[in-house]
Amino acid sequence: MLPRPFARGPVWAVAAATFLLLVLLSGRYGYLTDELYFLAAGALHLDWGYMDQQPLVPLLAAGLDAAFPGSLLALRLPAALCTALGVVVTGLIAREFGGDRRAQVLAAAAYPLSPWVLLSGHWLAAATVELLLWVLLLWLVIRWVRTRHDGLLLAAALVAGVSVQTKFQVVVLCAALLVSCAVVGPRRALARPLLWLGAGISALAAVPTLLWQASHDWPAVRMGAVVDAENSRLLLLPTALVYSGAVVGAFLCCYGIVRLLRGPELRPYRFVGWAVLGVVLFFLVTSGRPNYLIGLCGPLFAAAAVGLQHRRERSPRPRGRWLAWPAYAVSLVLPLAVLPVYPLDFLAEHPAWPNPSRLYETGWDDLVDAVAGEVAALPAEQRARTAIIGETYYLTGALDVLGRDLPPVFSPHRGYWYFGAPPERIDTVLHVGTDDRLGPHFAARRSLGTVRSEHANMAQGVSLTLYEDPLDDWAALWPRLRTR
Repeated sequence: MLPRPFARGPVWAVAAATFLLLVLLSGRYGYLTDELYFLAAGALHLDWGYMDQQPLVPLLAAGLDAAFPGSLLALRLPAALCTALGVVVTGLIAREFGGDRRAQVLAAAAYPLSPWVLLSGHWLAAATVELLLWVLLLWLVIRWVRTRHDGLLLAAALVAGVSVQTKFQVVVLCAALLVSCAVVGPRRALARPLLWLGAGISALAAVPTLLWQASHDWPAVRMGAVVDAENSRLLLLPTALVYSGAVVGAFLCCYGIVRLLRGPELRPYRFVGWAVLGVVLFFLVTSGRPNYLIGLCGPLFAAAAVGLQHRRERSPRPRGRWLAWPAYAVSLVLPLAVLPVYPLDFLAEHPAWPNPSRLYETGWDDLVDAVAGEVAALPAEQRARTAIIGETYYLTGALDVLGRDLPPVFSPHRGYWYFGAPPERIDTVLHVGTDDRLGPHFAARRSLGTVRSEHANMAQGVSLTLYEDPLDDWAALWPRLRTR
């Protein structure tokens, strides 16, 4: 059966409004922690792999910063574009499911109402790019069910290969899709040569990353332990539902999985429902982050919208159809509450207002200036033997990216530890952080005070400490300093 005409006008209008909102907000705050980390990784420490993500986004961040130095608009433009395209692809999934114009718009409009989708859409991060790649992969597979054009399976496998270069989590989605196809069908998909050709190409492209992981004792596994320690299995699903949308999104996710598994109108796509359950079960067992599940929202929103359409078509006078748009309007409150859309003078007058602008780390220049001032106070000969060590990856990223004239910067925290230890000539360390991990390993220690900033960011109140005369060489010391 041919699909309904695509609701091109309203779906693209929702996508355009989402894109415009994110672009307009892109310059209202400074670099975020992960953006600084990606810039440092791509521009200063480019490699085939990292502990907590893969090379694609660091490379993209470095390329954008090289082409448009210091431009937050350019850096965040791909995130806004990915989010807007996710709106369109969600509408296309609803169309493939047999959705009419109303169902397509309902599904597409629910996508940017997800607080996580909208929040991650205004900064450049691996999770932002991954959202689009997941929904695109699912759309290609779902479209193949109707058209049987094997090029779609090839494209889906290649999209999975690109997604592997952002995060490894897409492997879980692909495994769940393959298993569900084998169990409930369509099994013919598994016999298509182009599917396995694409899988082979993607696997070959992932070889350098896998070799990097193997040569570094699989940092991704270590990162999994970090995620496990930071998250609760009991809160995974409730938090994911809040991330999907506190009113409309949560309802559509729950109703969508029911329709995928039980709805006769979606019987050919039942494998998608089982794949969703497989991904959820995997991350429940392994204690993944709630945002790992948000890439599944597109097909769930679409399935729910189509289910509501069939319910509407079966009733000559459907009740409650007018409730949809008021519910969407109410759902808009939470995404707007987590975006810096309010005037700065309003926030100054209402410091308790639940706007997360104070989470958007501005004022990194205060950190850089404080560290630069302490470095400048050192004798010239000692400065040549001085390195900076940041306690966390985000403090270190700020110093690495923004402190161009500072001594070399290192950190034993997470992925930064893999960027290497200070050279053996270093006998003085300016430590930026609140812990005293370095204390037992140096002969002399001197407190230099704390960072003072006009902004309520993560650098506020951070201690600066000078350590001199290490008691061991760096090759032996660096593994002992490593932190999660």
